[in-house]
Amino acid sequence: MDDNPNLNQVRERVRQLAREIEELAGSAVPEEVFYTEFLRRLVLAMGAQAGVIWLLEDNRQIRLAYELNLEETRFLENEQAGQQNSPLLNEILSTGQCRLYGAGENPQYPPPTGHLHILGPILRDKACIGVVQVFQRPDAPPQARAGYLQFVEQMCGHAARYLRLRQEAASEMSPQEFLRRFQEFTLDLSRNLELKEVAATVANDGRLLIRCDRTCVAVQRGTKTEIMAISGQDQVNARANLIRTLRTLTSRVIATREPLLYTGSMETYPPQIEQPLADYVHESGARCVIIVPLFPPKQPREILKEEKSGKPEQAPEKTQKPIGALVVEQITDSRPRAGMMDKIKLVAEHAASALHNSLTHETLFLLPLWRMLGRGWEALRGRTLTKVLAGLAAFIVLVAILVWMQWDYRVEAKGRLMPIVQREIFSTWDGRVVKVLVKSGDRVKAGQPVVQLENEEIRTKLQAAENNLNEKSRQLGSLEASRDQEGRTANREEVTKLLGQIAQAKVEAEGAKLQFDLLKQMVDELTIRSPIDGVVATFDLDKILLYRPTQRGEVLLQVMDVNQDWHMELEVPEHRLGHMLKAQKRLGSEKLPLTFLLATDTSKTYDGTLESIATRANPAQEQEYVVEVRADMSPEAEQKLHDQFRIGAEVRAKINCGKYSLFYVLFGDVIEFIQKRLWF
Repeated sequence: MDDNPNLNQVRERVRQLAREIEELAGSAVPEEVFYTEFLRRLVLAMGAQAGVIWLLEDNRQIRLAYELNLEETRFLENEQAGQQNSPLLNEILSTGQCRLYGAGENPQYPPPTGHLHILGPILRDKACIGVVQVFQRPDAPPQARAGYLQFVEQMCGHAARYLRLRQEAASEMSPQEFLRRFQEFTLDLSRNLELKEVAATVANDGRLLIRCDRTCVAVQRGTKTEIMAISGQDQVNARANLIRTLRTLTSRVIATREPLLYTGSMETYPPQIEQPLADYVHESGARCVIIVPLFPPKQPREILKEEKSGKPEQAPEKTQKPIGALVVEQITDSRPRAGMMDKIKLVAEHAASALHNSLTHETLFLLPLWRMLGRGWEALRGRTLTKVLAGLAAFIVLVAILVWMQWDYRVEAKGRLMPIVQREIFSTWDGRVVKVLVKSGDRVKAGQPVVQLENEEIRTKLQAAENNLNEKSRQLGSLEASRDQEGRTANREEVTKLLGQIAQAKVEAEGAKLQFDLLKQMVDELTIRSPIDGVVATFDLDKILLYRPTQRGEVLLQVMDVNQDWHMELEVPEHRLGHMLKAQKRLGSEKLPLTFLLATDTSKTYDGTLESIATRANPAQEQEYVVEVRADMSPEAEQKLHDQFRIGAEVRAKINCGKYSLFYVLFGDVIEFIQKRLWF
């Protein structure tokens, strides 16, 4: 801790000025006042001599808009100063980044004065509309330069926030317009009782009322939380990472019964909220997340009881179970705008009432059937005999249709479109990845290096084997030279002895050579190569592999040959498998017809054929089991969809299992449930 009181006072003064600039950026003062006060506080906080704000005109010409103590720098007295300063300003306008220029440091951009010039961009909608230029004293310590640059960059961020808030305030709807849209919102909620339609209305129309970047609606069903709607999306992919993390976070917040407000800091959240929140923020990129639990509205009898007793009942969050949550996100701003929390509360109250009505409505057993019967009964109201006869006739006709009419029974499956030829590339030895030679989506050839491993133990053994081989070779050469010398002196006894030593040395040299070749082959295998021609299908290789320790046999990446045939890898719920096996037995073939569509083009369906069924079931989400099946496309479908093939593209298919009665097609799930749960 620094004991210098003067230094502590200076630091506290700088922090105070920075806070004043931040508060000024959030206020509604005119631009002239903001820029003047912003520049004064910035120069004072940095202890600089002068400062200038340059703004870009509509004709792309830059002008000196605001200045402070510029005369003291003699900038205006120098006729060449403006010409020398233009390249510095143009560099900031083109790059949008802070720069620091000192006298004699960069011949390409010489500053107009002997000061240390710190320049930062003023951004609006990611476009640079001006430049802040600070004239710092030339005797400023070099170790303080990084701090100057960081401080100017932070303050320019506050200026950008001020411009963004002014733009949002200018586009803010009037009270009359808000009232009109809110009335339309409440009318849309009351027009429909379908849960998905109501959730979609809350998400899309609620986002327009709140004026945020994204709105989601979650519904609590027992102990499970389901994301029903996301603004701007027609469907919700429950298996996506974003939806899984949001579902986990929302369920934790609903369990607390308290709203959650995240504005960039996670220091105040309990452990059960902190980790799911961090995962979701990392996945979504949101800078502000607001989650409001939704509770059923008070019943009329409760309101009447309050009026009679004169005492308000407890709040719903204290007595009732939550039915869901409203999630509001901002991507560009970390703080809620003025009035946003009040709008969120208003939308949440009406959303909770509409969702409660929809959930109550959907609890009716066989709701579509009762709705049809109710319409018929309404048409026959007041005619007793006619009602009875018409009802009896309708019932007989309905039973006959359901029993005798045949309909295709189709099993739904979900999966992915994948190339048939695909290989996993494994680690050949224990080691560490030191270089990734390809990127996701790169086309590779068979034998092309893709990953470089490093194993210090193998390389050390190789070096030792090489030294041993060299030593054995030198010994053999020395013995052969001695044999030749003794042979010239005709010393038979010594020659015979040397021949024995030479034979032994050759054996040892050959063993050393064999060991060296084996270790050299192991080192060569540290360079992992692609086994086939294809495309690298693993995403973000540098992040998941680089400098990571690996074990022999561990999967590193996948290569798929997109130029050969493709097929569909589908998952069928285990309880649907029996219908498929019966259909195969009736047809005497494993191939069953199917229709499918791609998530990339949901407007058309195509034909295909079921080729094979896996011999075992695998666990899936929500305690269900699925069976993997493989299916091929028809030649016509493959020809039409060839340009839309994407590795892992989502596919939804319906497998035709033959004709069943219409009653079984409609109510087969109910029959199977009774057979499984209730019959003994």
